[in-house]
Amino acid sequence: MKKIGILSIFANYNHGSSLQVYALQKTIEKFEPDCEIIDYQSDILREVRPSYKKRPLYPKDILKSIFRLPYAKKLLKRDQLFDDFFNFELKRGPLCRTEQEVIEQAGNYECIVCGSDQGWNLDPAGRYFNMIYYLNFPKKQRRVTYATSFGDWVEKLPQCENEVLPWIQTYDMLSMRERSGVSYLQSKGFDCKLVLDPTLLLKVEEYKNIEEETAMTKYVLLLSWIGSKDALHIAKDVANKLGLKIVCIMASPKHIFSGVKRKLDVGPKEFLGLIKNATFVVTDAFHGAVFSIQYEKPFVSVNNGNFDTRRQSLLSQLGLESHYLRPLEVDFDKIMSTDFAPTKRKLESLKDDSIAYLKKAIGVSC
Repeated sequence: MKKIGILSIFANYNHGSSLQVYALQKTIEKFEPDCEIIDYQSDILREVRPSYKKRPLYPKDILKSIFRLPYAKKLLKRDQLFDDFFNFELKRGPLCRTEQEVIEQAGNYECIVCGSDQGWNLDPAGRYFNMIYYLNFPKKQRRVTYATSFGDWVEKLPQCENEVLPWIQTYDMLSMRERSGVSYLQSKGFDCKLVLDPTLLLKVEEYKNIEEETAMTKYVLLLSWIGSKDALHIAKDVANKLGLKIVCIMASPKHIFSGVKRKLDVGPKEFLGLIKNATFVVTDAFHGAVFSIQYEKPFVSVNNGNFDTRRQSLLSQLGLESHYLRPLEVDFDKIMSTDFAPTKRKLESLKDDSIAYLKKAIGVSC
């Protein structure tokens, strides 16, 4: 039995980030029980993640706090729900506040799995992304990736090749969750495999162990981090057709003026419960699409005008490209009658392939 460490961006109060690391750990534990998350929470991450800041330091955060003041109590509860999820549902190593502490902790593992989510996205706008997620220190153990991602930063990656490629060369096996990342690495001579996001490796029945049921029924769930006008337009159109209310769980200040009901005290478990009970989901978030597929919900993955490689790659793999839409492109009746049976068959095959890669990557005898 090996001791496995997972290095991923997970503690940023994001539903998808939290659930992807949960799913990856649960999947690995099925064949290597001694698996824990490297609990890297930098000062920058801890500073930017709160939904409501009582003492904001930056002008942007001051404005956010002003707009969110009426919802402060619910947002503080939201953050506590995330902390509870981290504390009770994830098996973590000692808290690491610095990169040096990560390096020291890494010495305790025989294999480190980097991923999933956008750990290899070095866009400065992210603030808490950094080279440590490439394992930019001398190699002492097996190192592999599972479904890591460059995100849209893949377009700018060639400008940083001298910095990142030497560290990528130290990996024993590589996989990405988007075709754009796989294509880039293959163009540089690396053997890289396309795999599923780890949230798709667990069955819906396995999420029932953690999902929190909601008393709400008959609603359109709106998941848009950026407060997209296109997402709001589609959600309102769908709600009018179905005669239902809209429930939005995102804290973006733009949503304050949207005229829709906001439910903000939602952690990872509550997020699952809300998708499970939704009649229809409208989202421009990657994991909004993922869990709509998992729970077989009619959904629109909103095309905001900027090509999203993550969602496009996933939806094309599963034969659901027709759900990636602009407002005027939505065929409501067609989406409501979506047959998920072909998707489930494709998903099962892709899941088997992805798990086989993961076992081989960490050195499990099949």
